[in-house]
Amino acid sequence: MSLPGHLLPALVLLLGAALTRPSAVSRGRAGSGQGQCLQAPPLTTCPPGYHGASPTLGAPFTCDFEQDSCGWLDISTSGYRWLRDRAGAAPEGPGPRSDHTLGTDLGWYAAAGTHRGREAATAVLRSPTLHEAAPSCELSLWYHVASGGVAELRLELTHGAETLTLWRSSGPWVPGWQELVVPTGRIQGDFRVTFSATRNATRRGAVALDDVAFWSCGLPTPQAHCPLGHHHCQNRACVEPHQLCDGEDNCGDRSDEDAPPCRHHTATDFERGLGLWNHSEGWSRNHSVGGPQHPAWPHRDHSRNSAQGFFLVSVAESRAPAILSSPEFQASAPKNCSLTFYHYLHGSEAGCLQVFLQTQSPGAPQPTVLLRGRHGELGAAWVRDRVDIQSEHPFRILLAGHTGPGGVVGLDDLILSDHCKPVPEVAGPPPGLWAPGPWSQVSSLQPWNFCEPGHLFCGDLCVPPEQLCDFQQQCPGGEDEQECGTTDFESPSAGGWEDASVGRLQWVRLPARDSGSPGVDAAGAAAGHFLSVQRAWGQLAEQARVLTPTLGPSGPRCALHMAYYLQSHPQGFLELVVVEGSSRELVWQAAGSSSGGWKVDTVLLGARHRPFRLEFVGLLDPDGPGQQGAGVDGVTLKDCSPAAVMEKEISCNFERGTCGWHTGHLTDAHWHRVESRGPGYDHTTGRGHFMLLDPTEPPAQGPGAHLLTQPQTPAAAQECLSFWYHLYGPQTGTLRLAMRREGEGERHLWSRSGTHGNRWHEARATLHHPQDSSAKYQLLFEGLRDGYHGTMALDDVAVRPGPCWAPKRCSFEDSACGFSTGGRGLWTRQANATGQGAWGPPADHTTETAQGHYMLVDMSPQALPRGHVASLISEEHRPLAQAACLTFWYHLSLRNPGTLRVHVEEAERRQVLSISAHGGFAWRLGSVDLQAGRAWRVVFEAVAAGVERSYVALDDLLLQDGPCPRPASCDFEAGLCGWNHLPWPGLGRYSWDWSSGATPSRYPQPPVDHTLGTEAGHFALFETGVLGPGGRAAWLRSQPLPATEASCLRFWYHMGFPERFYKGELRVLLSSARGQLAVWGAGGRLRHQWLEGQVEVASTEEFQIVFEATLGGQPALGPIALDDVEYLAGQRCQLPTASQGNTAVATLVPAVVGGTLLLLTLLLLLRGLVGRRWPQKGGCPSCGETDTAAPSFDNILFNADHVTLPASVTNDQ
Repeated sequence: MSLPGHLLPALVLLLGAALTRPSAVSRGRAGSGQGQCLQAPPLTTCPPGYHGASPTLGAPFTCDFEQDSCGWLDISTSGYRWLRDRAGAAPEGPGPRSDHTLGTDLGWYAAAGTHRGREAATAVLRSPTLHEAAPSCELSLWYHVASGGVAELRLELTHGAETLTLWRSSGPWVPGWQELVVPTGRIQGDFRVTFSATRNATRRGAVALDDVAFWSCGLPTPQAHCPLGHHHCQNRACVEPHQLCDGEDNCGDRSDEDAPPCRHHTATDFERGLGLWNHSEGWSRNHSVGGPQHPAWPHRDHSRNSAQGFFLVSVAESRAPAILSSPEFQASAPKNCSLTFYHYLHGSEAGCLQVFLQTQSPGAPQPTVLLRGRHGELGAAWVRDRVDIQSEHPFRILLAGHTGPGGVVGLDDLILSDHCKPVPEVAGPPPGLWAPGPWSQVSSLQPWNFCEPGHLFCGDLCVPPEQLCDFQQQCPGGEDEQECGTTDFESPSAGGWEDASVGRLQWVRLPARDSGSPGVDAAGAAAGHFLSVQRAWGQLAEQARVLTPTLGPSGPRCALHMAYYLQSHPQGFLELVVVEGSSRELVWQAAGSSSGGWKVDTVLLGARHRPFRLEFVGLLDPDGPGQQGAGVDGVTLKDCSPAAVMEKEISCNFERGTCGWHTGHLTDAHWHRVESRGPGYDHTTGRGHFMLLDPTEPPAQGPGAHLLTQPQTPAAAQECLSFWYHLYGPQTGTLRLAMRREGEGERHLWSRSGTHGNRWHEARATLHHPQDSSAKYQLLFEGLRDGYHGTMALDDVAVRPGPCWAPKRCSFEDSACGFSTGGRGLWTRQANATGQGAWGPPADHTTETAQGHYMLVDMSPQALPRGHVASLISEEHRPLAQAACLTFWYHLSLRNPGTLRVHVEEAERRQVLSISAHGGFAWRLGSVDLQAGRAWRVVFEAVAAGVERSYVALDDLLLQDGPCPRPASCDFEAGLCGWNHLPWPGLGRYSWDWSSGATPSRYPQPPVDHTLGTEAGHFALFETGVLGPGGRAAWLRSQPLPATEASCLRFWYHMGFPERFYKGELRVLLSSARGQLAVWGAGGRLRHQWLEGQVEVASTEEFQIVFEATLGGQPALGPIALDDVEYLAGQRCQLPTASQGNTAVATLVPAVVGGTLLLLTLLLLLRGLVGRRWPQKGGCPSCGETDTAAPSFDNILFNADHVTLPASVTNDQ
């Protein structure tokens, strides 16, 4: 057999690449704008995060580890080290099951902790040398701690002789990927960043790192001319007006701080004292070096961005704030006296900083006026703010810091503009400030009470903080549940919502008439107020953030009702996030531009067992085209009390609501009640509502989502739960049903994995309740995603008294599906994961893993003497309205186990099948045609032959309407006919699907099938557009077929690709113990027609036919479909005949599995050069690190190329 000509150049190129492979760090990438690679010097490597593409203005430098390590280098000195890794390489390891970038086991990340050690050790990962970071620079990354063996994580920055600690944590560690965002501050010259993990002795300390990005780090580039109003720096860069004289080097040469307008400003950086601000009570001048070992203590000051720099921190007692007073200033009107200051609020939600104005009118000092208030947690960062004062009388500025438990309040760089002119100072303290009770005037804004700090005084009660806003009223007047998020924003307190923004946007309570658009509040009143996104003075993250006080816990019916508007073009969004400790859960999102008017929406928050906060996040471009704006109004929290739990109906079609079902909140993935539209349609009417789990709306990083009932009282000892499910997409995960009962563990009742075609399926599960028990139970649907290309849906849930009929499908993953053993217990349900079970297959058929379950009977003489029978009897099946086909997969031991007989028991028992062939290494398909006018059972009998170490196993029973098809033949009208579409790990874990032209789909597909020629007909389908990085192909595999001298395979295929350079490929492979051999292949573009293909095959041993769908070019939306597959055993193919209509006939390509020594040599050569390659750590991206499918032969060492699938389940009906 000759080598295809188009492979010869590929062999030469691959050989050349293997000999000249450069390292990734020798391929620096240049960038520009805000996202540039931090101006790496000529002799230093800029991290190759862009892989040859020029970044756009404002884009970050980022490394997702998908192609290489981007120049990040392990510098550990012990066996505890960092390496580039992915979950799919070690499915059972302690690391994450998916990366953060792709959310699948195909994605890459940096990982430490693959081996245990005998002593504590630190793994250090260092960035390449970077150069110059702007003041706005932020470093974001995602980290994952998979075990309790991690003692500490630390992020450090080294420049010059100083090493700054940007972040440090000793846990506790939260499951899943966690985001970390820290500002670097202005860095001059070269610097490096290190991320280190310290593990405990004898522990793995499994840590992973992904998606490292430097945001807004590039300094402005020189410009010939600046926009109107901007400052032209000495280095020709341009900076915005508000960046002038703000204490930060925005130009890069400090010319924005040394400019003539700044010479009349008065700046106090506390490096040598308090300057003008020498009237202080409760503030301490301090620095980071040698400071207290306080977890929230600043690691550096703002002025010098150094641990040696000085700042002020509040050391006042918790009852009284620290006060810093300016000197008395002359009246500033009509000019502005502006104060720019940097503040630090970290470690406590109760900490706050307030800026007051105290005027000196003739007579006595006036009451203080609050100019600015910041409250809560702003992170370990110095945040810029500014207040402008116009006063007709002399005045003072007071800065009051109130430290919450465990928190720190700090001040640095107080900058007064040139119109802040001090009154000539007289000796003595400021009048009215240092007199007895110095805080009486400011604190008079708060009611006095006699309770402990943090407690609420109402009537004669002192309500502790944990009972505030817990949706359960304690105070007679309900004061403890006021200011808890519910508000129309007419009150200045804004319902307790506090702005926590640190960038150029903030949330402000705004009069509707001042908003421009929409001009009215949600109630339509121009005189009303709402919460609006406005400009701010911050310099860090751009999003505007506003949070409630700590709420909850909440009950299962808890929901937030709101009105919102969003005008943002071309980008912008509004989000609602639930914050629990360090975890953030996105529960609602509105993106893009709305019509400009108010809209209403409801967000189900559900039961939350820990206190939480709600956060609105908004982003828009205030300088963008047209009207830009975002607002929220009419926020109401309803039915949130955990005590208000009412037993509601389980049976539900979701047309009027969710009935007794509610969503769980273990991760950021959620079930949503949605309306039929486009490819999503309900089961009830095709136009109604259903429950949907889509991991892309909004994008979820969590592994799954829960849909639960409220606790239910059993209506009978046995109940039948029925429901309809829809699992569709090339990367669908697992849907499980479980039951929880008071005082017991969770019990799995049913499950399905992978795609089940683009249609609704009915399922049933019997609920068994203890006799004479009133213990309540709870039902739980759990959806576990396996990537992002697949959805799960539920509809028409119903429960009735009595048991269910026997299931139509059973995989034995969660139960024995009601099968009984006639009282002898010879058949057992088992998995081979431990290797300690009875003799049996090493893997099940459903999942093809050692974790999968099947039914097995030990046929050894001591267990079942020769001639004895072991019976496996099903529950009753409902009568059959038409002929049906029962299929099952069986596995017989190599040593002759005896005979497997299949009986149907209706009025009497009759034998319908007998299997007595010798076994092998493969699962084989058995099928029986059935007709039954009355209730019936199926009985499997194993008759022993008396041979040691022999067994019979059963798996994957399926009952379908219609006659049984011939082996490896299928018209796909009733399903896949035994063709296996289980995702294959080495190919990217994507599946073939099953659909029809009449069924709405999110993927392109043929409008009609070939069998019927109508849109009602069905076909097998694969959408190649999902094949991204690491995704090679998808397989559709036949049942094992016996050796043949010559047999004919006929089929019809349909391919549609929009562009010339997009090329899908369909190949036919023969797979046997010797490997795989390609015997037929075709590429195609958009033709709008079904084409016939046929190939004559021969094999000297048992084999499988494999249809492989893959790409020969760039990924694009394009379907490959199959229909009317016909395998004619022992018949040679006839020459192609003239086809009807526009149907074309593909070329006949005969081939034989096995072959000559020359053929095997070529196969091995191709395997080494073109086929699957193990990833090369630190390799260059152009050399192709992702697995690619060989153009012709692949996986010649199939049996040796063993990959263990992650544990997954699929079961029952």
